[in-house]
Amino acid sequence: GTWMSRMTYFSEEEVKGICERLRNEGYPCDVIHLHTGWFETDWLCEWKFNKERFPDPPAFISRLKDQGFRISLWQLPYIAYNAAQYKEARDNNYICKTKKKIQGASNFSVQDYAGTIDFTYDKATEWYKSLLKPLLEMGVVCIKTDFGEDIHMDAEYRNMSPEKLRNLYPLLYQKAAWEITEEVNKEALIWARAGWAGCQRYPVHWGGDSACSWDGLAGSLKGGLHLGLSGFGFWSHDVPGFHGVPDFMNSVLPEDIYVRWTQFGVFSSHLRYHGSHKREPWHYPRIAPIIKKWLELRYSLIPYILEQSRACTRTGYPLLRAMYLHHPQDKTCRHIDDQYYFGDHMLVAPVMNSEGIRDVYLPEGEWVHFFNRKKYTGGQWLKAMKVPLDEMPVFVKAGSSIPLYPEKVSCTDEMDMNKVRREQF
Repeated sequence: GTWMSRMTYFSEEEVKGICERLRNEGYPCDVIHLHTGWFETDWLCEWKFNKERFPDPPAFISRLKDQGFRISLWQLPYIAYNAAQYKEARDNNYICKTKKKIQGASNFSVQDYAGTIDFTYDKATEWYKSLLKPLLEMGVVCIKTDFGEDIHMDAEYRNMSPEKLRNLYPLLYQKAAWEITEEVNKEALIWARAGWAGCQRYPVHWGGDSACSWDGLAGSLKGGLHLGLSGFGFWSHDVPGFHGVPDFMNSVLPEDIYVRWTQFGVFSSHLRYHGSHKREPWHYPRIAPIIKKWLELRYSLIPYILEQSRACTRTGYPLLRAMYLHHPQDKTCRHIDDQYYFGDHMLVAPVMNSEGIRDVYLPEGEWVHFFNRKKYTGGQWLKAMKVPLDEMPVFVKAGSSIPLYPEKVSCTDEMDMNKVRREQF
């Protein structure tokens, strides 16, 4: 389903208003992500809700769940000098020993970090899990394991040198968050930024803080295709890009990029809106009806996404995959990085310019346009396709049977999978 987020929601009342508007205006959504604003102090990660702005977190989370919303929480693996856990972490060697500090650790934080949690030390790992466990027991379903690509290098870790640990660190960090989530919730999902070989065991990873621009869109897709070729079955990205251009925080978000990135997100394994300022569709009223239509399509596609996701776990093929994986002998496919297979049966070609024009390559075989059912023979380029803003080129292998959900819903809780219908193409 849809995840809704921005940097950042600051209170229970604000989230309540967002959720009410999503439901009242008919935008289907399943997850609300709370970024850095849920702590006592913005960005000061202490794994505790602000008591004034979130007076009763378990009741807050429970009420949202009754409405079909789940909660995801942001955090990071560094302990600030002024964090409540600093003395405990220092005295018990749960963080690395260092005389230097990571200053800032992001474009936004003003925190000075005393140390990186030492996941080479089993007691430190269990301590970190104990910070997450009460949140998960409240009903939180996902921990965003942000950062992890940067650790204190001029430091001492218990069982590994920093030079050896640096690339391995994201794996240990994400493994810990995944394990405690699975222990409490009996299933697991994290939202991870950094990565290394083996991190694909702990999905899902996303593309980081991309620019809200055509280059940012194109670069995100390229990164996702590379990650799929590296063995990661699931991957996502911030819709419609994280930060503004040229002003990081304040540039107006172009409406056509918002639409085109949403279309790309609909045909990704996970669909999450997030960014440096407002991402809710009603802030862009001229395109809001288009966005609603595409979000409704996303929920119609969920049976297909589930079917293909199960196949990913069995075969190792990514859900979003480079065309080369299906056509290794087709030299043209080796060089295409702006269209992709979505599962086994769909070929997706996002539009990445304001002109609404693009070339599409159809590999060998017979193809059917997903929306208008027009038939095409592969082994050819469809040159200079004109694509209106509310459309996107999507093709299905002829003969494919695609499971779709036939009714509009506000969240996946309302879906009865016995109603799924298969459409022949």
